[in-house]
Amino acid sequence: MGVVGWSLAAIRAGVFLALSVPLSAVFFAMSPVFHLLHMLTDSIMWFFIGKCFIYNISWEDPRIDQRLFRLSESDHVITLCSAGDNALDYILEGAKVTAVDLNPCQIALAELKMVAAQCLPYEEFFAIFALSDTALLRARYFSQLRPKMSSLGQRFWDSYVYRLKNFLYSGSSGFAAWVLFRVIFPLFGLSWIRKAVERGATREEFLREVEMHSRQVKTLCYICDKYIFKGFAAFAGVPKAQLKLGLHRSNNAETIFNIAFLESDLVRDNYFFGGYVLGRWTKECCPRYLKEHNYPKLQKYLQAGNLKLVCSSLDAFLSECADGEFTVASLLDHLDWMNAHQVNREIAHLLPKMDQQRGRLFWRSFSERLHSAPLVWLNPKRVDDTGDRVGMYFSTWIASVADSDYTLVERTQTAHLYQQGLLQNIVTGAKVVSFPFWQAFVKPHLDDSAAINQHQSTMEAFYRFQKEGYDAFRERMLHSRPLLMELIPIRKGGNMVWVDIGGGTARNLEFLPVEVVKKYFKAIYIVDISASLLEIAARRVKACGLDHIVHLVEADCTHPSVWSSLPSPGSVDVVTMSYSLSMIPDKRTAVANAVKLLKPKGKGTLGVGDFFLYNVNDHRLPPHKALLRNAEARFHRWWFANDHVHLLDPPTLRLVTASTETMWDQRFRGPIPFIPLFRPIHGVMLVSTR
Repeated sequence: MGVVGWSLAAIRAGVFLALSVPLSAVFFAMSPVFHLLHMLTDSIMWFFIGKCFIYNISWEDPRIDQRLFRLSESDHVITLCSAGDNALDYILEGAKVTAVDLNPCQIALAELKMVAAQCLPYEEFFAIFALSDTALLRARYFSQLRPKMSSLGQRFWDSYVYRLKNFLYSGSSGFAAWVLFRVIFPLFGLSWIRKAVERGATREEFLREVEMHSRQVKTLCYICDKYIFKGFAAFAGVPKAQLKLGLHRSNNAETIFNIAFLESDLVRDNYFFGGYVLGRWTKECCPRYLKEHNYPKLQKYLQAGNLKLVCSSLDAFLSECADGEFTVASLLDHLDWMNAHQVNREIAHLLPKMDQQRGRLFWRSFSERLHSAPLVWLNPKRVDDTGDRVGMYFSTWIASVADSDYTLVERTQTAHLYQQGLLQNIVTGAKVVSFPFWQAFVKPHLDDSAAINQHQSTMEAFYRFQKEGYDAFRERMLHSRPLLMELIPIRKGGNMVWVDIGGGTARNLEFLPVEVVKKYFKAIYIVDISASLLEIAARRVKACGLDHIVHLVEADCTHPSVWSSLPSPGSVDVVTMSYSLSMIPDKRTAVANAVKLLKPKGKGTLGVGDFFLYNVNDHRLPPHKALLRNAEARFHRWWFANDHVHLLDPPTLRLVTASTETMWDQRFRGPIPFIPLFRPIHGVMLVSTR
């Protein structure tokens, strides 16, 4: 770069620095608006569904899919429809594709592309969908396209065809793209990007321009991370659950910019961002189905009926499908939207419909790791997604149905069955909180010969007077238990043995449907130190009709005598400790016995759901926040200790992980009934034997 070039760059930098302060002030002043939009993200998205399409293009790079799937005419892909672009890409390989979407407007958009490809010559198809020739679309819609469309597509396009101005800036995501690339980019001195793409700049020229405008780029990335991404997530079709997976990262925008604008060729190859920058596609830079040489294949396979569009939830549609029908499930980023229960349910419905030998499940995530523990049991492999032109996904996964010894089954959420009135909750809560003051008066006077220790005496006194309201009250404070029960592994071959230490009332059983318990478990042991709670368990087991499978064991899991009532060491598939480890004084022996029960060499799993003293990332807090967190932790430790609950601290967790491999470690805040602002840390750890 010559002297003139450097002088111009210095002038630009000076002008931008003079403008950056007021620009930053504007965005800071608008931060309450962005915060409100973030709070309403999911509500805004649901408002759009049924009224317009959210995605005007599919935001997953099918080039990665092509490399992994190697599709042929023998394949049948089930996928989420989105804008239909990836579905159209898949059929170019001859595969059958079923594209499902809950939003009828997404189906209508994909159907318009599908019908137009069968009815129009290539130049007209390209002019409409790449160049947004809406006048041509209206001229062809009523005479040629509408008669071949479904009533769903007709209802949508009869009105929307007059409102459409530009395909790439249509829908809510198109609106967000227009604001970002046509308004915010120029505000930050980045209008040169569009000019560079328009003139066909080489990558070397483009990179030099980026270097000259590096301050503007970094400032924009900061503003995007701080305000824009959160505020516009709903318009881009990103729900709060998905956005949350990456909020711990401070450089999301910079990563995306580097991948999309620096590592790929925005002019000739990256049709995702190149299209949004220009507002149109070129014949060189567009999706594969818009390439002229692919058009005959596209028409051939569409006319053969290779693409089926379904307006439905994936769950509902799968109930109509034949077992073993699909060879590939391309789930896009759909699983990011779901909690563990929803993941279990959807994959449980999907797995029987997959070809059991060739079937593969494929998904992307905004998280750098598996975002949901049930997916662990699919034995997924992380995909090398180098060359992905989108850059918005921080991990990509594929799982072969035949490669895992486990399956996913739908779990039961029955917490609503155990509710009681406010007065009953207050009474039960008062018994829990006041126990330290009256325990000495109610402890049972046990015979010296009884094989019961002081801890057992204390626990029996604690539970005897609250056993009837125990489940209803605890549903409101044991927030890790439902998650733990979603993570219990299920072996395909069944014949499993499960030991639930501190299982109390056998409430955990009800998170698995009775038919699942009967199919996959040959024996379940509920071990608890309280006879009162096991009375409730006996009633529950009988009501479920599981007397022949479930064994109730009144024992201290740390006492040597417990082994006379349990399976032999090394024979158990899964051991769970749901809010029990924190109440056991001898944690070392409790953990050692739990691990001793398990099958060796990765075939045994220990799951712990409980109160934790620290969060996973507390050690990364800045000093002033770490000081407050430590003070809070000390208070939590003292408060819980009054009820003989000793929060799981780092030394206890090291006992759990000393001879095991950690598969999952998740912590989160959860409220305590009747105590506002008191939100201790709950967590679930899943470990396997070595």
